[in-house]
Order: sequence, then C-alpha cells, then structure tokens
Amino acid sequence: MLKNNRGIGYISSPIFPETVAHGFLTRVGGVSAPPFDSLNFDLRDADPSTNIDENRKRASSALDAALEDLVTVNQVHGDGIHIVTDRTRLRDRPDADAVITKLTEAPVGVLTADCLPVLLFDGANGAVGAVHAGWKGTAKGIVIKTIDAMGRAYGTKARDILCALGPYIGPCCYTVGEDVEAAIRSSFGDTEGFMERSGNGYRLDIGLLNMRQLISADVLKQNIDFEPSCTSCNNRLFFSYRKDGGRTGRQLSFIMLRARMEG
Repeated sequence: MLKNNRGIGYISSPIFPETVAHGFLTRVGGVSAPPFDSLNFDLRDADPSTNIDENRKRASSALDAALEDLVTVNQVHGDGIHIVTDRTRLRDRPDADAVITKLTEAPVGVLTADCLPVLLFDGANGAVGAVHAGWKGTAKGIVIKTIDAMGRAYGTKARDILCALGPYIGPCCYTVGEDVEAAIRSSFGDTEGFMERSGNGYRLDIGLLNMRQLISADVLKQNIDFEPSCTSCNNRLFFSYRKDGGRTGRQLSFIMLRARMEG
C-alpha cells in the first residue's frame, strides 16, 4: 500500500504486525539533487553525505524508525549474509547481499534501483532480515540462503516466515541476454513462467522467480505479500538503473523489530 507521511513516500505491507517497523521507500521526499533526486540513500556516488544524513533523518521521523542506526551492507550481487549481533557495530558495512538480526530498534535494510528487495519476519523467534536479489543473487538462491541462515542463528522455520517482496524492474522492461538465461537455467532448469524469449534476448521476472523459490522452501503462499510494481515503468516513484541510464540514486527497503518485542 502506497503511503505518504511528512512528504516521505513509501510502501507498507499488511503482512507484518505493528511490532515490526518496515517500508519500501520511494524516491520521493528527500533533499538530494538530480540525478539522485530526491530520497537517495546511496553513499557510493557523488551525492554528498550530508544529503544522505538528512534523507535518513526525514525518513526516520516519518516512519518512526531509528534509521540513523540503519544497518546496510556493501552489496556485491552475491550470496553473503551479514548477521548483526553487536549494537556497538551497527555502522559496519561488510560485503554481503542480505542482513539479519534479533536486535530491537536496529533497522536492517538494502538499497535498490531495479533489483528486488525482500523483507523477512520470523515472529516465532523475533528475528528479521532484508535481502537484495538481483539476477545474480537470485540465481545463487540468496533469499533461501538467508532463511537458512536465520534458521541456524535463531531457529527460524520457513513455515513461520512472513515475507514481503518490494518494487523491482518487471519483465515488461527487463530484457537479459543469453548469458543470464544460461545462468538461470543452470540453477533452476525449468524457466517456464518467469523467463520468455523476446527478440534476441529474454524477459526475466525476478520477483516471480524469488516467490517460487520461497514456496519451494516451504514458506507458505499466504505468508507472502507480492504485488509487483515495476521500478522502470514507475520511474517518478522509484529509482531505476536502466531507465535512468546508470546514473541514479538508490531507494531503501528496511525492517526493524520494535523494542516491545523484548520479553
């Protein structure tokens, strides 16, 4: 559901209880100048860090979440998972494409501009996770490996997971080459339904592919919130690496356990 609070645009999922703060943020409501306009969270490009800090401050106020303590990772399109266990090291940014924690008031998140963000909540054990799933991470099963990591760290079972899939570039706008098709086929064999031939390439639906992986890993279908919204088609709302020609910002998707989860 698209919402706006204090000028900050974001999507919230009805799948999560009130004890979980979360949001798939849009690009709307920040202070960053073009081409990073305006709610950019990415420090890697030329957008000044003062803008990122102000964007965090505004989003934190609008969503009642401690985004000044946001934990993200240096995303490398792999299958590494960062486990946050120490509140004194919340600003660490190791190479990884997912982050999980049981800490309260410690938001974890990923940054995207076409790739798929996935938010996970295990209510039985009080744990959350955020996943960055591009085609490479998807081919490596990053979302399933994140659930497995939550299982090892917290005792999470797939059937207890609540999961929301956020905005990503849809198959309407996402054409890939033979190399990607070969990698996906090597990982999954059958590509019917989420990859179709289109001219000299293939249209890939990474959202549908991740949803199928979740269900195959015993996440209950009714526990998955998946309402596709294409970042390229909706470029006024979302950053899109392809639509913006490779020079753009990154929107934040985050999840956080509120303190009243304790005890």
